[in-house]
Amino acid sequence: MMSEKIRDRAILSRFSDALSRGEVQIYLQAQVAADSRRVIGAEALSRWVCDDGRVIPPAMFIPILEEHGKIWQLDYHIWELACSLLKSWQGSEDFADYCISVNISVKDIYYLDLYEVFTHLVDEYKIDPAKLELEITETVFMDKPKEAILLIQRLKEFGFRIAIDDFGSGYSSLSFLKDIQADILKIDMGFLRKTEHQERSRIILRSIVALARELGMPTVIEGVETSQQVHDLAKIGCDIFQGFYFSRPIPVADFETRFRAGRIQPLRRKSGAAGNVEEEAERTEG
Repeated sequence: MMSEKIRDRAILSRFSDALSRGEVQIYLQAQVAADSRRVIGAEALSRWVCDDGRVIPPAMFIPILEEHGKIWQLDYHIWELACSLLKSWQGSEDFADYCISVNISVKDIYYLDLYEVFTHLVDEYKIDPAKLELEITETVFMDKPKEAILLIQRLKEFGFRIAIDDFGSGYSSLSFLKDIQADILKIDMGFLRKTEHQERSRIILRSIVALARELGMPTVIEGVETSQQVHDLAKIGCDIFQGFYFSRPIPVADFETRFRAGRIQPLRRKSGAAGNVEEEAERTEG
């Protein structure tokens, strides 16, 4: 317990300086259209890269920031980096059509006026709000459902695209789909994990995809790791894939090298367990 307290204090004391020094960066995980197998965008994820090159994993620092009320500072930083990147992609033949999705944490609504923040960011960076997809979970707005519905409506009217994240886990409910007029449904990766009830899991997943289609909501399935999953998910009508099969979260420079104009560039085969999953990635460019 003492060791954990020391670690927590070290993270908290260094966090502000890490933000100002640019150590907290965005890594991008590609999102791939099921029909064309081309990259259409990415999700922005946070990584803490120290001066010596060490990467502090999110699982180590995000819970600490959440516990101590600093997660909104991290989220705002990631949103701003995503907007800056979208601005740099404007006019590019390779990346101008890409969207970037960003996450909204549970506590962000308590510390920030989200409508003011996001509209200010797109105005400041002069980007199309439709290129910045906002991912929310039902837990973000459980305490204030009426305010949530109004906020989502205002953000959509401004031009943002709203995605319901991790649907199928936690507190996800059909009433949330009814009340929140979101644009995209991101399905929790838990449906792809092996289970004793695999057939039941497939039936539920197939039903969610069909329901989303009836509601006019494209589906993004997270955690795609094998070619068999790609085949099965495409067969039931999933629209967008995200997962290690195509790419791990990678630095922006690596993303821009690998995924120009929607094409998926091959990787050199790596040795060791860390590279095994990603190296199964599809090698086609179209």
